[in-house]
Amino acid sequence: MSKHPDTKSPVPSEALPAHRVLDSIAIPTFAINSQHEITHWNRALEKASGLLAVDMIGTKNQWKPFYPNPRPTLSDLIVEGAKDEHVSQFYTNKYQRSNLLNNAYEAEDFFPNMGMGEWLSFTAAPIFDDDNNIIGAVETLTIISDRKHAEKKLMDSQHKYRELSTLDDLTQLFNARHFFEKVEEEISRSDRYSQALSICMLDLDDFKTINDTYGHQFGNTVLTEFANIIKRNIRHVDMAFRYGGEEFVILFPFVIAHSALTVVEKILTQLEHVDFKADNGDIVNITTSAGLATYFAKEGQDSFIKRVDKAMYHSKSNGKNQISIAE
Repeated sequence: MSKHPDTKSPVPSEALPAHRVLDSIAIPTFAINSQHEITHWNRALEKASGLLAVDMIGTKNQWKPFYPNPRPTLSDLIVEGAKDEHVSQFYTNKYQRSNLLNNAYEAEDFFPNMGMGEWLSFTAAPIFDDDNNIIGAVETLTIISDRKHAEKKLMDSQHKYRELSTLDDLTQLFNARHFFEKVEEEISRSDRYSQALSICMLDLDDFKTINDTYGHQFGNTVLTEFANIIKRNIRHVDMAFRYGGEEFVILFPFVIAHSALTVVEKILTQLEHVDFKADNGDIVNITTSAGLATYFAKEGQDSFIKRVDKAMYHSKSNGKNQISIAE
């Protein structure tokens, strides 16, 4: 009967020193004990922070790479038995509980003191002894500046797209589509809170003749300058729109038509006094006709717009270059 050779159980090799393990990790990492003293400061963190392990280990200066003055790091809060309300004091709206590690927290923040300023994502987790007592904490840090810059670039691009989709290319006023969105919002607010709301509609007088006589480029100059006059005279809460070809609308929240009248009069006067110079040397003066209306409670959008439109055409038929207020 053949004998099988004896098989020996694997003998555990000697545990690697913790600092050697941490030094082999490419992620910046440090650890502290229950007295908040640094016990490990790996090479990746030396490179990221510019602070050497030999100068940091044994101190309580773990805050130095991140903050201008002493304050708890996330790992310090872990050692203190971190509670959400405590963590929130230092990382408001910047932290969450880790989905991977029990009793651990994750956070993101911008640190101007790191290099030229870096965005970091960091996770702090407790270190337990055999009796499940917290004897320290370890914190890992990932530089996410490139990701944050890419996110900002995307957000800026999306914002610009949304902005462009609501603006008229020529005048840089809001376009007609955005007008119908905003007037519905303002009407809803007016109905809900009984707040005043007025609309002014303006139409450049004899604009088709001007375009035919002096060309579309001249007409575009007139439209752009008229838009600038409107922008210079309205309040920051007012909104101006290019409603059609030579037709413009101004929304006046919180005021009745008679209060908005002074602003509209300034717009008409300033436009009338602009000397537009045509390519043939002619000096051309432009006027506009305007209608004003105050919103009636529960009137609705269609009726409101029809009344201000009717007031504007009343100005047209009564000699132009004037303002009519709807009854």
